[in-house]
Amino acid sequence: MKRVSYPFVGIVLSIAAIFLLTFSYISAAETINATKETPVIYDPYYAGIFGGFVVPDELKVENGESIKLQNSWIAGAKAGYIFPFRWLAAELEYSYLADQDVDDPGSGHYKSNNIMANLLLRYPEGMIRPYVGVGAGWSMGEVAGGPVDKSFNVLAWQGLAGINLEIIRNLSVDFGYRYFMSNFNLNELGDSTIANHILLVGFNYHFGGVEPVAPPPPPEPLPVVKQKKCFNVPQCCLVDDDGCPVDSDKDGVCDGCDKCSDTPVGCVVDENGCPVDSDKDGVCDGIDKCPDTPSCCVVDANGCPVDSDKDGVCDGCDKCSDTPAGCAVDANGCPVDSDKDGVPDCLDKCPDTPEISKVDANGCPITAVIRLTVQFDYKKWDIKPEFYDEIKKLGDFMKKHPNLNATIEGHTCNIASAKYNMALSQRRADSVMKFLIEKEDIDPKRLKAVGYGLIKPIASNDTEEGRIKNRRVEAHLEAQMLKKQ
Repeated sequence: MKRVSYPFVGIVLSIAAIFLLTFSYISAAETINATKETPVIYDPYYAGIFGGFVVPDELKVENGESIKLQNSWIAGAKAGYIFPFRWLAAELEYSYLADQDVDDPGSGHYKSNNIMANLLLRYPEGMIRPYVGVGAGWSMGEVAGGPVDKSFNVLAWQGLAGINLEIIRNLSVDFGYRYFMSNFNLNELGDSTIANHILLVGFNYHFGGVEPVAPPPPPEPLPVVKQKKCFNVPQCCLVDDDGCPVDSDKDGVCDGCDKCSDTPVGCVVDENGCPVDSDKDGVCDGIDKCPDTPSCCVVDANGCPVDSDKDGVCDGCDKCSDTPAGCAVDANGCPVDSDKDGVPDCLDKCPDTPEISKVDANGCPITAVIRLTVQFDYKKWDIKPEFYDEIKKLGDFMKKHPNLNATIEGHTCNIASAKYNMALSQRRADSVMKFLIEKEDIDPKRLKAVGYGLIKPIASNDTEEGRIKNRRVEAHLEAQMLKKQ
């Protein structure tokens, strides 16, 4: 390894000085151009730790050949003080320079413990602070393991350069370079000199600063006291220059005491200056021309109910807001539909249509289905007297609607064979159709009887109750384009 010359050290220090001047110029420009400076808190004390990589020169022996040493490492701690004008700092550092083994023939080493006092010229502004410096101190070293085995305590010196980078106010990181040198005597080998190039990185904790105290604000001018023109003003009131209450919304309650300061002109207000709205329709008394409006109503600007469909029930309360004009409505504003066919009475030309009917726009049936249920005893097809009225109702309806036809369906339970039940169901359907023809005078052409046997149960055939329900006749009535006169 080649020995680094003194001119090399001079070049390094010169470069560091150039960095220092450059940052000084930049900071001066920033100060001139800044519109507002951030106050700087000066922390004069700092303590830190560091470590780094060591590249040694050859160990130069006065009466012999120089000894090549291998690279090593260094670690240490330091404490310092920054002088009040902040361009100069002094620090005391301790470092341990680890074993530097002899490169060739490969035995022996050099190591030392060093206590150094450093004086630094540093740039004090901004986050990036270059510095250069020198140091002197005491080195407690050892050369051992080869032909020489000797410990010594000697003077040492070093040159420093680097950059201190502020992370936060109390914490900074150092990137530094040291050129460290000491002279010592190796007995029969004579005086020797060792120099090391050291690249460091470390962390510093800064403390001891005092927060800047803002100057007190200038005293406020004393108010000009005017003679009051209004007396006995409530304490909560805002007053004008004459001491009289201010009432922005002219409601009789002064600003400050008025909890509703934007009351419309003309409104009746309470003691807090808030509008009174007796019927809760959103229009205050005094402006409301319809003061007894129901609370559910939508009202106009005068507080009067809006009734869009003119049915007498106001919007908001009206659950059927599109009622045709002239229709009678219920309390909810919905048209009355007596026969429940979906066409209101006012438009219904067939007002007695059964609920199960399908009707046209006039409320008249297009098709209708009426189910008639007649039950029979086991293996019987004669009609029980209790079902006469049911069949009579069907007959009356068919008389009223002469274009209406009916299909009479017969059904059985599942006792006996399917063939037997099919014949039995047909007899039951025939007996009901016969009753309609003979007792109700219904045209046979309008009737049809069909037996379905046991194939259409309406209840379970596993119980007697279910089987009774299945022994029945149903009448399905249909009307085609039936119109009432």
